[in-house]
Amino acid sequence: MKKKLIITLVIFSAVAAGIFYLLTARNIGEKYVTVEIEKGEIVKYVEETGTVSSGNIRSYYGNSLRKVETIEVELGDHVEEGQLLIKFEDNSDTEIQKVEKQIEALEATYKEALSGTDFESINNAKLEISRIRSSIALAKENKDRMEELYSKGVVAEIELENAVNDLEQLQNSLAVAQNSYNLLAKGLSENMRTKYEAEIDVLLLSLEILEKEREDSMVYADFDGIVTEMDTFEGDIPYAGLKILEIQDPSVKNVLVDFMAEDALLVKAGMEATVADEDLNLEIGNLKVEKVHPKAFIVFSELGVEENRQRVEINLPESSQLPFGLKVGTKIIIEESKESLLIPQDAVYEENMKDYVDVLVDGGPVQREVVTGMTDNGRVEIKEGLEEGEKVILKYGESQ
Repeated sequence: MKKKLIITLVIFSAVAAGIFYLLTARNIGEKYVTVEIEKGEIVKYVEETGTVSSGNIRSYYGNSLRKVETIEVELGDHVEEGQLLIKFEDNSDTEIQKVEKQIEALEATYKEALSGTDFESINNAKLEISRIRSSIALAKENKDRMEELYSKGVVAEIELENAVNDLEQLQNSLAVAQNSYNLLAKGLSENMRTKYEAEIDVLLLSLEILEKEREDSMVYADFDGIVTEMDTFEGDIPYAGLKILEIQDPSVKNVLVDFMAEDALLVKAGMEATVADEDLNLEIGNLKVEKVHPKAFIVFSELGVEENRQRVEINLPESSQLPFGLKVGTKIIIEESKESLLIPQDAVYEENMKDYVDVLVDGGPVQREVVTGMTDNGRVEIKEGLEEGEKVILKYGESQ
Protein backbone atom coordinates (compact mmCIF):
# COMPACT_ATOMS: atom_id res chain seq x y z
CA MET A 1 0.00 0.00 0.00
CA LYS A 2 2.81 2.36 0.84
CA LYS A 3 4.47 1.52 -2.45
CA LYS A 4 1.28 2.35 -4.40
CA LEU A 5 1.02 5.67 -2.61
CA ILE A 6 4.55 6.62 -3.55
CA ILE A 7 3.96 5.69 -7.18
CA THR A 8 0.72 7.70 -7.23
CA LEU A 9 2.44 10.77 -5.77
CA VAL A 10 5.22 10.51 -8.34
CA ILE A 11 2.65 10.31 -11.17
CA PHE A 12 0.71 13.34 -9.88
CA SER A 13 3.95 15.27 -9.49
CA ALA A 14 4.98 14.44 -13.05
CA VAL A 15 1.59 15.53 -14.43
CA ALA A 16 1.71 18.82 -12.49
CA ALA A 17 5.20 19.52 -13.74
CA GLY A 18 4.04 18.90 -17.33
CA ILE A 19 1.11 21.31 -16.99
CA PHE A 20 3.39 24.08 -15.63
CA TYR A 21 5.75 23.56 -18.53
CA LEU A 22 2.94 23.91 -21.06
CA LEU A 23 1.68 27.13 -19.42
CA THR A 24 5.07 28.82 -19.26
CA ALA A 25 7.03 27.56 -22.22
CA ARG A 26 5.40 30.05 -24.65
CA ASN A 27 6.70 33.11 -22.77
CA ILE A 28 9.98 31.69 -21.51
CA GLY A 29 11.15 30.25 -24.81
CA GLU A 30 9.55 32.67 -27.33
CA LYS A 31 11.74 34.98 -29.46
CA TYR A 32 10.74 38.36 -30.91
CA VAL A 33 12.08 40.19 -33.93
CA THR A 34 11.97 43.83 -32.83
CA VAL A 35 13.01 47.23 -34.06
CA GLU A 36 13.76 50.30 -31.99
CA ILE A 37 11.66 53.39 -32.64
CA GLU A 38 13.82 56.25 -33.89
CA LYS A 39 13.49 59.67 -35.46
CA GLY A 40 14.12 60.23 -39.14
CA GLU A 41 13.25 62.34 -42.18
CA ILE A 42 10.15 61.49 -44.21
CA VAL A 43 8.68 63.10 -47.32
CA LYS A 44 5.48 62.68 -49.28
CA TYR A 45 5.83 62.36 -53.04
CA VAL A 46 4.15 61.20 -56.24
CA GLU A 47 6.04 59.16 -58.80
CA GLU A 48 5.59 58.22 -62.45
CA THR A 49 7.64 57.40 -65.55
CA GLY A 50 8.48 60.36 -67.80
CA THR A 51 10.13 61.01 -71.17
CA VAL A 52 13.17 63.22 -71.84
CA SER A 53 12.19 66.04 -74.20
CA SER A 54 12.97 69.71 -74.90
CA GLY A 55 11.33 72.97 -73.94
CA ASN A 56 11.92 74.23 -77.49
CA ILE A 57 10.68 71.98 -80.29
CA ARG A 58 10.06 72.95 -83.92
CA SER A 59 8.12 70.67 -86.24
CA TYR A 60 7.95 71.05 -90.04
CA TYR A 61 5.03 69.73 -92.14
CA GLY A 62 4.25 68.83 -95.73
CA ASN A 63 1.60 70.56 -97.87
CA SER A 64 0.82 67.85 -100.48
CA LEU A 65 1.67 70.33 -103.28
CA ARG A 66 5.44 70.21 -103.68
CA LYS A 67 7.99 67.49 -104.27
CA VAL A 68 11.05 67.26 -102.04
CA GLU A 69 14.02 68.21 -104.21
CA THR A 70 16.92 67.92 -101.75
CA ILE A 71 17.38 67.03 -98.08
CA GLU A 72 20.41 68.75 -96.56
CA VAL A 73 20.48 67.02 -93.15
CA GLU A 74 20.20 63.57 -91.60
CA LEU A 75 18.56 62.22 -88.47
CA GLY A 76 20.69 63.12 -85.43
CA ASP A 77 22.53 66.00 -87.10
CA HIS A 78 23.32 69.12 -85.08
CA VAL A 79 22.07 72.16 -87.00
CA GLU A 80 22.53 75.90 -86.61
CA GLU A 81 19.93 78.65 -86.79
CA GLY A 82 19.33 79.63 -90.42
CA GLN A 83 20.80 76.40 -91.84
CA LEU A 84 18.98 74.98 -94.90
CA LEU A 85 17.21 71.72 -94.04
CA ILE A 86 14.97 70.82 -96.99
CA LYS A 87 14.40 72.32 -100.45
CA PHE A 88 11.19 71.69 -102.39
CA GLU A 89 10.88 71.91 -106.17
CA ASP A 90 9.97 75.45 -107.24
CA ASN A 91 9.51 77.31 -110.53
CA SER A 92 8.88 80.75 -109.03
CA ASP A 93 12.19 82.15 -110.33
CA THR A 94 10.86 82.16 -113.89
CA GLU A 95 7.59 83.75 -112.80
CA ILE A 96 9.45 86.43 -110.82
CA GLN A 97 11.51 87.33 -113.90
CA LYS A 98 8.29 87.61 -115.89
CA VAL A 99 6.72 90.04 -113.41
CA GLU A 100 9.92 92.10 -113.23
CA LYS A 101 9.82 92.48 -117.01
CA GLN A 102 6.20 93.63 -116.81
CA ILE A 103 7.24 96.27 -114.28
CA GLU A 104 10.00 97.45 -116.61
CA ALA A 105 7.49 97.67 -119.47
CA LEU A 106 5.07 99.68 -117.34
CA GLU A 107 7.87 102.02 -116.34
CA ALA A 108 8.83 102.56 -119.98
CA THR A 109 5.25 103.26 -121.00
CA TYR A 110 4.75 105.98 -118.42
CA LYS A 111 8.21 107.38 -118.98
CA GLU A 112 7.36 107.91 -122.62
CA ALA A 113 3.94 109.39 -121.81
CA LEU A 114 5.37 111.89 -119.35
CA SER A 115 8.78 112.94 -120.45
CA GLY A 116 10.76 114.70 -117.80
CA THR A 117 9.42 112.56 -114.97
CA ASP A 118 11.97 110.17 -113.44
CA PHE A 119 9.84 107.01 -113.56
CA GLU A 120 12.80 104.77 -112.84
CA SER A 121 13.34 106.48 -109.50
CA ILE A 122 9.60 106.47 -108.77
CA ASN A 123 9.44 102.77 -109.62
CA ASN A 124 12.45 101.94 -107.47
CA ALA A 125 10.96 103.90 -104.57
CA LYS A 126 7.69 102.00 -104.91
CA LEU A 127 9.54 98.67 -105.01
CA GLU A 128 11.52 99.65 -101.93
CA ILE A 129 8.30 100.45 -100.03
CA SER A 130 6.87 97.05 -100.97
CA ARG A 131 10.00 95.19 -99.87
CA ILE A 132 10.18 97.06 -96.56
CA ARG A 133 6.52 96.24 -95.83
CA SER A 134 7.21 92.55 -96.45
CA SER A 135 10.26 92.72 -94.15
CA ILE A 136 8.17 94.43 -91.46
CA ALA A 137 5.63 91.58 -91.57
CA LEU A 138 8.42 89.02 -91.10
CA ALA A 139 10.09 91.10 -88.38
CA LYS A 140 6.79 91.34 -86.48
CA GLU A 141 6.36 87.55 -86.64
CA ASN A 142 9.91 87.13 -85.36
CA LYS A 143 9.32 89.59 -82.49
CA ASP A 144 6.13 87.78 -81.45
CA ARG A 145 7.96 84.44 -81.52
CA MET A 146 10.85 85.85 -79.45
CA GLU A 147 8.39 87.22 -76.88
CA GLU A 148 6.85 83.77 -76.50
CA LEU A 149 10.24 82.04 -76.24
CA TYR A 150 11.47 84.66 -73.75
CA SER A 151 8.40 84.10 -71.56
CA LYS A 152 9.31 80.39 -71.47
CA GLY A 153 12.94 81.15 -70.61
CA VAL A 154 14.21 79.68 -73.89
CA VAL A 155 15.97 82.81 -75.23
CA ALA A 156 17.90 85.59 -73.53
CA GLU A 157 16.53 89.12 -73.08
CA ILE A 158 19.11 90.51 -75.52
CA GLU A 159 17.63 88.36 -78.34
CA LEU A 160 14.17 89.80 -77.67
CA GLU A 161 15.60 93.34 -77.61
CA ASN A 162 17.33 92.74 -80.97
CA ALA A 163 14.05 91.58 -82.52
CA VAL A 164 12.24 94.69 -81.23
CA ASN A 165 15.03 96.97 -82.52
CA ASP A 166 14.96 95.31 -85.98
CA LEU A 167 11.22 95.94 -86.24
CA GLU A 168 11.56 99.60 -85.20
CA GLN A 169 14.38 100.20 -87.71
CA LEU A 170 12.29 98.76 -90.55
CA GLN A 171 9.31 100.93 -89.55
CA ASN A 172 11.58 103.99 -89.63
CA SER A 173 12.93 102.94 -93.04
CA LEU A 174 9.37 102.64 -94.35
CA ALA A 175 8.61 106.22 -93.29
CA VAL A 176 11.75 107.47 -95.09
CA ALA A 177 10.95 105.46 -98.26
CA GLN A 178 7.35 106.69 -98.30
CA ASN A 179 8.54 110.29 -98.01
CA SER A 180 11.03 109.81 -100.86
CA TYR A 181 8.33 108.35 -103.07
CA ASN A 182 5.96 111.26 -102.35
CA LEU A 183 8.63 113.75 -103.37
CA LEU A 184 9.45 111.91 -106.61
CA ALA A 185 5.78 111.52 -107.58
CA LYS A 186 4.94 115.15 -106.85
CA GLY A 187 5.11 116.15 -110.52
CA LEU A 188 2.52 113.62 -111.63
CA SER A 189 -1.12 114.55 -112.10
CA GLU A 190 -3.51 112.98 -109.60
CA ASN A 191 -5.15 110.76 -112.23
CA MET A 192 -1.84 109.66 -113.70
CA ARG A 193 -0.44 108.91 -110.26
CA THR A 194 -3.53 106.91 -109.23
CA LYS A 195 -3.48 104.84 -112.42
CA TYR A 196 0.26 104.19 -112.17
CA GLU A 197 0.06 103.19 -108.50
CA ALA A 198 -2.87 100.81 -109.15
CA GLU A 199 -1.08 99.04 -112.01
CA ILE A 200 2.25 98.84 -110.21
CA ASP A 201 0.58 97.62 -107.01
CA VAL A 202 -0.94 94.66 -108.87
CA LEU A 203 2.48 93.69 -110.21
CA LEU A 204 4.16 94.21 -106.85
CA LEU A 205 1.54 92.02 -105.15
CA SER A 206 2.23 89.27 -107.67
CA LEU A 207 5.96 89.68 -107.06
CA GLU A 208 5.47 89.48 -103.31
CA ILE A 209 3.42 86.27 -103.62
CA LEU A 210 6.04 84.66 -105.85
CA GLU A 211 8.88 85.62 -103.54
CA LYS A 212 6.93 84.17 -100.62
CA GLU A 213 6.44 80.93 -102.56
CA ARG A 214 10.17 80.80 -103.28
CA GLU A 215 10.90 81.39 -99.60
CA ASP A 216 8.44 78.67 -98.59
CA SER A 217 10.14 76.20 -100.91
CA MET A 218 13.19 76.23 -98.62
CA VAL A 219 13.00 75.10 -94.99
CA TYR A 220 15.53 76.63 -92.60
CA ALA A 221 16.34 75.84 -88.96
CA ASP A 222 14.75 78.32 -86.54
CA PHE A 223 17.36 77.71 -83.84
CA ASP A 224 20.43 75.65 -82.95
CA GLY A 225 19.30 72.10 -82.29
CA ILE A 226 19.29 68.40 -83.14
CA VAL A 227 17.24 66.68 -85.84
CA THR A 228 15.17 64.20 -83.82
CA GLU A 229 12.64 63.12 -86.46
CA MET A 230 12.88 62.68 -90.23
CA ASP A 231 9.94 61.26 -92.18
CA THR A 232 10.46 62.12 -95.85
CA PHE A 233 12.84 61.48 -98.74
CA GLU A 234 13.98 63.13 -101.97
CA GLY A 235 11.20 62.84 -104.56
CA ASP A 236 8.51 62.53 -101.86
CA ILE A 237 5.35 64.66 -101.96
CA PRO A 238 4.38 64.77 -98.24
CA TYR A 239 0.70 64.91 -97.36
CA ALA A 240 -0.62 68.18 -95.94
CA GLY A 241 -0.23 68.21 -92.16
CA LEU A 242 2.23 65.29 -92.14
CA LYS A 243 5.22 65.98 -89.91
CA ILE A 244 8.32 65.50 -92.03
CA LEU A 245 11.03 66.86 -89.74
CA GLU A 246 11.53 67.86 -86.11
CA ILE A 247 14.28 69.78 -84.32
CA GLN A 248 14.76 69.89 -80.54
CA ASP A 249 16.92 72.32 -78.59
CA PRO A 250 19.34 70.35 -76.33
CA SER A 251 20.08 73.40 -74.16
CA VAL A 252 16.59 73.38 -72.61
CA LYS A 253 15.94 69.71 -71.87
CA ASN A 254 13.11 68.62 -69.64
CA VAL A 255 11.16 65.53 -68.64
CA LEU A 256 7.49 65.27 -69.61
CA VAL A 257 5.48 63.24 -67.12
CA ASP A 258 1.85 62.24 -67.59
CA PHE A 259 0.59 61.80 -64.03
CA MET A 260 -2.76 60.38 -63.04
CA ALA A 261 -5.03 63.40 -62.63
CA GLU A 262 -5.46 62.87 -58.88
CA ASP A 263 -1.67 62.99 -58.45
CA ALA A 264 -1.19 65.93 -60.84
CA LEU A 265 -3.65 67.98 -58.77
CA LEU A 266 -1.15 67.80 -55.88
CA VAL A 267 1.75 69.11 -58.00
CA LYS A 268 2.62 72.81 -58.23
CA ALA A 269 5.25 74.69 -60.25
CA GLY A 270 8.48 75.09 -58.28
CA MET A 271 8.16 71.83 -56.32
CA GLU A 272 11.33 69.79 -55.86
CA ALA A 273 11.74 66.78 -58.12
CA THR A 274 14.13 63.87 -58.73
CA VAL A 275 14.84 61.85 -61.87
CA ALA A 276 16.12 58.34 -61.25
CA ASP A 277 16.56 55.01 -63.04
CA GLU A 278 18.13 52.01 -61.33
CA ASP A 279 18.89 50.19 -64.62
CA LEU A 280 20.86 53.20 -65.88
CA ASN A 281 22.42 53.87 -62.47
CA LEU A 282 20.97 57.35 -62.81
CA GLU A 283 19.84 59.84 -60.18
CA ILE A 284 19.52 63.60 -60.67
CA GLY A 285 18.21 65.55 -57.69
CA ASN A 286 17.44 69.18 -56.83
CA LEU A 287 15.28 69.62 -59.94
CA LYS A 288 12.18 71.80 -60.14
CA VAL A 289 8.74 71.44 -61.65
CA GLU A 290 8.61 73.95 -64.50
CA LYS A 291 4.94 73.76 -65.38
CA VAL A 292 1.73 71.82 -64.85
CA HIS A 293 -0.20 71.78 -68.12
CA PRO A 294 -3.73 73.17 -67.67
CA LYS A 295 -5.50 70.54 -69.79
CA ALA A 296 -6.08 66.93 -68.74
CA PHE A 297 -6.60 64.13 -71.27
CA ILE A 298 -7.80 60.54 -71.40
CA VAL A 299 -5.65 57.51 -72.27
CA PHE A 300 -6.27 53.79 -72.07
CA SER A 301 -4.00 51.52 -70.06
CA GLU A 302 -2.58 48.24 -71.38
CA LEU A 303 -5.61 46.54 -69.84
CA GLY A 304 -7.98 48.90 -71.64
CA VAL A 305 -8.86 50.90 -68.53
CA GLU A 306 -9.71 54.57 -69.12
CA GLU A 307 -7.36 56.92 -67.23
CA ASN A 308 -7.47 60.69 -66.70
CA ARG A 309 -3.96 62.10 -66.93
CA GLN A 310 -2.31 65.53 -66.84
CA ARG A 311 1.15 66.52 -68.09
CA VAL A 312 3.88 67.95 -65.85
CA GLU A 313 7.24 69.38 -67.00
CA ILE A 314 10.41 68.93 -64.93
CA ASN A 315 13.49 70.95 -65.88
CA LEU A 316 16.82 69.20 -66.48
CA PRO A 317 20.22 70.92 -66.08
CA GLU A 318 21.92 72.26 -69.23
CA SER A 319 24.74 69.77 -68.68
CA SER A 320 22.36 66.80 -68.98
CA GLN A 321 23.45 64.27 -71.61
CA LEU A 322 20.26 62.21 -71.45
CA PRO A 323 19.03 61.41 -74.98
CA PHE A 324 15.67 62.64 -76.19
CA GLY A 325 12.95 60.01 -75.87
CA LEU A 326 14.56 58.19 -72.92
CA LYS A 327 12.07 56.83 -70.35
CA VAL A 328 13.06 57.65 -66.75
CA GLY A 329 11.46 57.37 -63.34
CA THR A 330 10.49 60.63 -61.60
CA LYS A 331 9.47 61.69 -58.10
CA ILE A 332 7.96 65.01 -57.10
CA ILE A 333 7.94 65.99 -53.43
CA ILE A 334 4.48 67.29 -52.59
CA GLU A 335 5.06 67.65 -48.84
CA GLU A 336 8.35 68.87 -47.37
CA SER A 337 10.49 66.54 -45.27
CA LYS A 338 10.16 66.66 -41.50
CA GLU A 339 11.63 64.83 -38.51
CA SER A 340 9.23 62.13 -37.29
CA LEU A 341 9.06 58.87 -35.33
CA LEU A 342 9.38 56.09 -37.89
CA ILE A 343 8.77 52.34 -37.81
CA PRO A 344 8.44 49.70 -40.56
CA GLN A 345 4.96 49.52 -42.07
CA ASP A 346 4.91 45.76 -41.43
CA ALA A 347 4.81 46.43 -37.68
CA VAL A 348 1.37 48.08 -37.94
CA TYR A 349 -1.82 46.04 -38.13
CA GLU A 350 -5.50 46.96 -38.11
CA GLU A 351 -8.26 45.89 -35.75
CA ASN A 352 -11.76 47.38 -35.64
CA MET A 353 -10.79 50.21 -38.00
CA LYS A 354 -7.89 51.26 -35.77
CA ASP A 355 -4.12 50.88 -36.11
CA TYR A 356 -2.07 48.95 -33.53
CA VAL A 357 1.46 47.78 -32.87
CA ASP A 358 2.88 45.32 -30.34
CA VAL A 359 5.44 46.94 -28.04
CA LEU A 360 8.00 44.87 -26.13
CA VAL A 361 7.58 45.74 -22.42
CA ASP A 362 9.44 43.81 -19.68
CA GLY A 363 10.18 40.98 -22.11
CA GLY A 364 6.60 40.55 -23.32
CA PRO A 365 4.28 42.04 -25.98
CA VAL A 366 1.84 44.84 -25.16
CA GLN A 367 -0.73 45.97 -27.71
CA ARG A 368 -0.67 49.74 -28.29
CA GLU A 369 -3.01 51.86 -30.42
CA VAL A 370 -1.18 54.33 -32.69
CA VAL A 371 -2.01 57.20 -35.03
CA THR A 372 -0.07 56.96 -38.31
CA GLY A 373 0.88 59.59 -40.87
CA MET A 374 2.87 59.61 -44.11
CA THR A 375 4.57 56.54 -45.56
CA ASP A 376 7.92 56.45 -47.38
CA ASN A 377 9.94 53.46 -48.67
CA GLY A 378 8.32 50.93 -46.36
CA ARG A 379 8.36 53.20 -43.32
CA VAL A 380 5.41 54.86 -41.64
CA GLU A 381 5.24 58.00 -39.54
CA ILE A 382 3.88 57.59 -35.99
CA LYS A 383 2.07 60.71 -34.80
CA GLU A 384 0.74 59.35 -31.49
CA GLY A 385 1.08 56.23 -29.32
CA LEU A 386 4.83 55.57 -29.22
CA GLU A 387 8.01 57.18 -27.90
CA GLU A 388 11.54 57.25 -29.23
CA GLY A 389 13.62 54.33 -27.95
CA GLU A 390 10.73 51.88 -27.43
CA LYS A 391 10.84 48.56 -29.28
CA VAL A 392 8.03 47.33 -31.49
CA ILE A 393 7.64 43.70 -32.52
CA LEU A 394 7.89 42.96 -36.20
CA LYS A 395 7.21 39.21 -35.91
CA TYR A 396 7.22 36.35 -33.44
CA GLY A 397 9.85 33.61 -33.59
CA GLU A 398 9.64 29.84 -32.91
CA SER A 399 9.60 28.40 -29.35
CA GLN A 400 12.83 26.66 -28.33
